[in-house]
Amino acid sequence: MKRVLTGILLIVSAAMLAGAGTYAYFSSTKTSTGNTFTAGTLDLKLSDHSSNGPWSDGVTGTWTLSNMMPGDETPTASVYFKNFGSVASSTMEITCNYTVTEETPRAGSDTDPNTDQHPDEMAKHMIITTMIYRNDHLNINCSTGYDSWSKQTKDEWKVNDANGDGKISLYELKLDPLVLPSPDTQPNKVTQLDMSIKFDENAGNDFQGDTFNLTMIFTLKQ
Repeated sequence: MKRVLTGILLIVSAAMLAGAGTYAYFSSTKTSTGNTFTAGTLDLKLSDHSSNGPWSDGVTGTWTLSNMMPGDETPTASVYFKNFGSVASSTMEITCNYTVTEETPRAGSDTDPNTDQHPDEMAKHMIITTMIYRNDHLNINCSTGYDSWSKQTKDEWKVNDANGDGKISLYELKLDPLVLPSPDTQPNKVTQLDMSIKFDENAGNDFQGDTFNLTMIFTLKQ
């Protein structure tokens, strides 16, 4: 009898193993469609007319001097900023670039006929006399890095005097860009930069007849 029962158990075990791979089940699958991920935008617009615009992607001729002599200074002029994008920025970077155009034919008293090949030399004589970055909650003097609203001073808010001569030049602004609080400190408000530039009274005959072409560069960063 034991042998017969053992044989039956073996047959049942084999039948269970044979059906293990054919197990069936009910299922129901659904999908989620139309899922999109759209990047936000930063869209800096400028105006050199007023805080009411008109707004554009760039402005021209904000600071100019004709027939300048050493010691001449521009009036203080302003550029206004507003972010028309969908996300707020965290900082505003301000720097510059420049070229020099040599007079043709060269003035006989121009002692350096190749200033166009090393424009930094003229840029060192283009002195920033006023540079204020401000809105309703900011008033930063970029010569000192001091904000009279928050009573804070930060090194990244000022143009550093690289050569220690007590003057801040466009060369130094290019060398060491400003990293300032965002114009979005107040949503939908306008921030402005007030600046004036003087041709150094110690500039010599190297630059007679030369034209200094300045491009100010403003970059919003998130």
